[in-house]
Amino acid sequence: MTARFSLRLPQHQARLVALAVAYHLARPGSEIDPGTMAAYEHGLAELSTPLDPQMDVEVASVDLNPLQVTLLSTALSSVINELKVYAVLDTMAGASSRPRSTAPGLDDRLRSLFPQVIGDPSYTSQLAEDMTMLRRHLPAARARQILEEERKASQEAARSKKPWQFWKRWSSHGRTS
Repeated sequence: MTARFSLRLPQHQARLVALAVAYHLARPGSEIDPGTMAAYEHGLAELSTPLDPQMDVEVASVDLNPLQVTLLSTALSSVINELKVYAVLDTMAGASSRPRSTAPGLDDRLRSLFPQVIGDPSYTSQLAEDMTMLRRHLPAARARQILEEERKASQEAARSKKPWQFWKRWSSHGRTS
């Protein structure tokens, strides 16, 4: 049974998580396991469903598996970098509608979650700081440890399986010499 991490997020942090999830999902291949090249069975894509309806509540609650915690940690790190340069890119873009982010749709999601950014693009620096603090409080190290333990257990189980022994099957059907 896989471990679960229950997070209770104040509204501001829930919005930061929603922004990180939007960024993660906007990146091509973000929900593909690099080891198997198959889609994650339980990646961050399924986090939007329970989180989005909670954007206006005081405290949001979500349960994450270890993979989701590690993906979220990575997504937060990536968005932090985007937020740090957002004000500069906004100044460069001026009145144009040119995107300020490399992730498609992130500008719109950012402005819908944090309307303050529309009037003050430098507010993204504060969001980057808040996101850094949130990332530090995630149980990412424990999640990575659990994933490593599960990987080792899976490898051990695969090693302990006996290869198909066709000679036993052949001899058990009554073949005589």
